[in-house]
Amino acid sequence: MNPLRRFSRYFFYSGIVLVVMSIYAALGHAQTTPEVGPPAAPSAKEAHWVDNTSGPFYTGTADVDPGGSYYIEPYLFNYRSSGQNNIYVPTKFAYGLGRGLELDVYAPFDYNRISYPQAPQGQSSSALGYGDTLFQVKWQFAKEKDRYDFWTLPSMDLAVDLNVPTGKYKSMNPNLSGASQTSNGTWNEQVNLLLRKQFKPFELYLQQTELIQNPSNVTGPYQFNNGIDSLPAGQRLRMVDGDVFETAGALEHVLLPKEGFGYLVEYNQERQFGRSLFFGQANAPAFAYFDLSPELEVTWPNHGKYPITWAAGTTFTAARSNYPRQLTPIFTVSFYGDIHGSR
Repeated sequence: MNPLRRFSRYFFYSGIVLVVMSIYAALGHAQTTPEVGPPAAPSAKEAHWVDNTSGPFYTGTADVDPGGSYYIEPYLFNYRSSGQNNIYVPTKFAYGLGRGLELDVYAPFDYNRISYPQAPQGQSSSALGYGDTLFQVKWQFAKEKDRYDFWTLPSMDLAVDLNVPTGKYKSMNPNLSGASQTSNGTWNEQVNLLLRKQFKPFELYLQQTELIQNPSNVTGPYQFNNGIDSLPAGQRLRMVDGDVFETAGALEHVLLPKEGFGYLVEYNQERQFGRSLFFGQANAPAFAYFDLSPELEVTWPNHGKYPITWAAGTTFTAARSNYPRQLTPIFTVSFYGDIHGSR
C-alpha cells in the first residue's frame, strides 16, 4: 500500500482522538479547572508514585509545572540517513507561571556532517551552529482527579508556539554542501492540543499540532524540510511551505516507581501538504513520514527537591513518502528545581 494512504488512515484516527478529547473537555470542564494555590498533599495511595519521569521525546505532556517551579531538559537527537549525520541538541527551559500556565523555551544547537551522496564523492563537510528558537505558552484547562482510574477525565492543554528563525539559512559557503544550514528560514506559528492520562502504572500521552510556516526568501545551497530536495547554490526562491499537520502519542509503563524506571513506546508522524492555509500554492516539496520509538527511562537521584531523570531510545522510520529513511538514537536528561517547595 502507498505510504500516503496509510497516512490518511492515521489522520482519520487522529481526528477521532480530537473528538474524544473535546467530549472529555465538555463533560469535565466545570469540575476540572486547575485550582489556585498550593497543590494538596498526596494521599497514602499515591505517595509511593513519582511524578518526575522523563516522559516521551516527541509528544508533549499536558501537565504544567506549579507556579515557581522549573526544569531544564536538554535533548540529543542523532538523525542519520544516507549521506547525512545531524546531531540536534535542543535544550528546554520550562517555568511554571501559576494558574495552569507554563512558559517553555527551546534553544537548540546543530552539528551537521554531509558526505556522499549528498556531497561529491570522496568529499565531506561539517559545521556547528545555533538553530531556531521556539517559545511556547501552555494552558492546562482540564486536570485529572484520579491517577488510577482510566475512565476519569484526563489532563488537557492548549499550547501556542512561536518559532523564530535564529539559525543560519542564508549566505552559506557552497563548498560545505549545505552543512552550515541550521534553520528552515521561516517564522512558524503552531497550535497544539495535548492530553495526558495516568492509570498507574501506565501513562498515555497524545498531541495534535497544526503548524503554519510563513513565506521566506532563501538562497541556495538550501535544503528543504523533506531532507532530500535542495535549492542549488546561487539560486533564489521566495519559498512557500505547505500546511503541516503533526500527531504524536506515547504509552509509558513505570516498572519501578521509586526509581522512576520504565519504558515507553512512542510514535511521531508529520505531513507537509502541497498548499498553505493562508499563502496559496506551495513551491516547497510535500512529504510525509511515520516514526516509531522504543525508549527507556530512570530517575537518579530520585529523592529530595532536585531529582534528575535520564532517558534513551531509538527512532526508526516505519513509513515515508518523499522523505529519507532514518535511524535516530535519542537521549535526554531532566534537571528539576522547586524554589517554592510546590513540586
